[in-house]
Amino acid sequence: MKYIKNLGIIKAICYILVPMLVLIIILNAFSIAYYTSYEEDFVDYKGYVDTKRFADNYFYNIQRALRIAKEEKKYIQSQSKLKTEKMTYKIDTVAVEQIEANDNNIQTIQYNFYSISRYDILLISPNGDIITNVEKTLQTDTLEKIKQYISSKKYYWNYDLANIITNVEKLQYEEIAYSGFEEINESGYEIYTALKEEDDSEFYAYNLMYDFVGSTYETAPSIITISIILLIACMIYIIIGIGHKQGSNQIYTNKLDYIPYEIIGIIGGTLVGIECYILFIFLELIHRMSHRFAINTGIIISIILGYVLYITLAVIVVTTIRRIKANVFWKNTICYRFFKFTLGGLFTNFSQTVKLAMQYGGFILVSVILGIVSLSSPLVVIFLFAFWYYIFKKILDYMGQMDKIRQKIKNMYNGEIKNPLNEKELYGELKQIARELNDISGGLSNAIEEATKSERLKTELITNVSHDIKTPLTSIINYVDLMKQEEIKNPKIEEYLKILDSKSQRLKKLTEDLLEASKASSGNIKLTMENLNVKELIKQVRGEFEDRFNKKELEIIETFPEEDIYIMADSRYMYRVLENMYINISKYALENSRVYIDVIRKNGKIQIDIKNISKYKLNISVDELMQRFVRGETSRTTEGSGLGISIAKSLTELQKGEFNIYLDGDLFKVVIQFQEIIK
Repeated sequence: MKYIKNLGIIKAICYILVPMLVLIIILNAFSIAYYTSYEEDFVDYKGYVDTKRFADNYFYNIQRALRIAKEEKKYIQSQSKLKTEKMTYKIDTVAVEQIEANDNNIQTIQYNFYSISRYDILLISPNGDIITNVEKTLQTDTLEKIKQYISSKKYYWNYDLANIITNVEKLQYEEIAYSGFEEINESGYEIYTALKEEDDSEFYAYNLMYDFVGSTYETAPSIITISIILLIACMIYIIIGIGHKQGSNQIYTNKLDYIPYEIIGIIGGTLVGIECYILFIFLELIHRMSHRFAINTGIIISIILGYVLYITLAVIVVTTIRRIKANVFWKNTICYRFFKFTLGGLFTNFSQTVKLAMQYGGFILVSVILGIVSLSSPLVVIFLFAFWYYIFKKILDYMGQMDKIRQKIKNMYNGEIKNPLNEKELYGELKQIARELNDISGGLSNAIEEATKSERLKTELITNVSHDIKTPLTSIINYVDLMKQEEIKNPKIEEYLKILDSKSQRLKKLTEDLLEASKASSGNIKLTMENLNVKELIKQVRGEFEDRFNKKELEIIETFPEEDIYIMADSRYMYRVLENMYINISKYALENSRVYIDVIRKNGKIQIDIKNISKYKLNISVDELMQRFVRGETSRTTEGSGLGISIAKSLTELQKGEFNIYLDGDLFKVVIQFQEIIK
């Protein structure tokens, strides 16, 4: 999901789809609404001219033309004395001109019906006045020619006081008998009308609309449902993806997000208002346009304006959501900067108790004010609950941030010092605490890294030095062995050889202990874990040291469970652990004393206790005794490297065991624990 929400190409597709889906939903909703209002027009639909809507519009304009002619005629008669000779009038926006007809010298009056310009109209009043908007040409200079001209049009409707003659099916007498025809019949006017083919933009627009509705109304519900689902999915994806970039989980912001939100609101609101106004003007112009090209151009421009409006709204919404996600919405406002400048310095000097008291007081005050106002206006209750929800959410957010800090402290306590807190997700005092914790964590991390580096260098140095010593030491030991095979008659030289042999063997043992200690501390040892019988192992080690213990008159007292007990360990290295402890006893235990070896079952573990009385004063701490090259006998006159306990502890821990030392006066106690293996 993190990968998908960061894909820029999907975001771009969603941004493009949103306005398209909105337009599809609107158009299909209009299709359903229009079909519901004019359902009868779509029964056996063949075209707009066969619809009731076309017939209603046509018949309505016939009635309007008749009323305009009658009203203007009355106005002319009331303003002047008419004569039968040639006369010219100018009345408002209606041009009135007397023309001479060649048919029996009939006088005619020509009207320019501006409001019904899409129709050719010829009206003959009861007293013989001829009223028309047909321009006078050689083909229309007589009454009969005007009638023939109108009847030659593709769609016409004529009434000669006896019959209705039309090629529009729904304008037949049977269709309009109850729709106002009585008014036309009683007027006594002959009426001849036709739709102008050269000026049929209204017909063209309605035809487009009816064709669209007729082809989409059946599938419109399904298309709307699918479009709404896709729109919701796109909106959700856009909202989730806002502020994210591929390869990063951080919320990114840009320069626009740091402009005060009030300025964004004013500029954005102004642009949206201007764009809506321009779009409304173009839609009105489309409704009034009289040419197909103009209509098509107007539709294209309106779509472009709609996309510009969408882009403006998208920019405002995106910057709003991104500010909220990045927790900078309130900070990037003029109000915040004003309050921070005027009250911020004063407020930060208060203690946490005073701040909490002020915040709680503000909560009570706002709640009381909204509660009082809600008594007279119940709608304010919504704002009151919204305010309570906002405060509750802020408390939850604060507690969530406290949990993050608490978890960070717990991790630091457990030794996990990586993964610093994201200071951008916190605010106020918690942000400062997070910054200080990150600083402490960083300091600890650096210290541990330096200590680890130092320990690694120390281990490498010991390993390298041990290897460098081992080569010449091997040569010394070999030559000493060769010299011992010779017949040496001088007793002093023989004594010197014994000293050389003893010291070289001791140096060899020290070198081997150094190498083993280095490997054990670095974990560079290959273990072969197996089920190991503890009783058998201890008996084997005791047998190896029995002579040494007898020489020092040490009494071994062993306590074992009756049955065999097993642990998971490497037999070779476990033997070395016990061997080191027995060597330690043989060197430092008080002569003529007891040594206790106890094997105990305890809480699912096998515990090996080794206790003896030291012949030297144990004026040293356990921690110091665990360190390398440290011995309980500070005079360092005894043999030993001081590495035995350190090696035993490292080997025990490598085998998932526990190694501890306890000192009580001269009592020296070693406790080794392993998980018991049940067979």
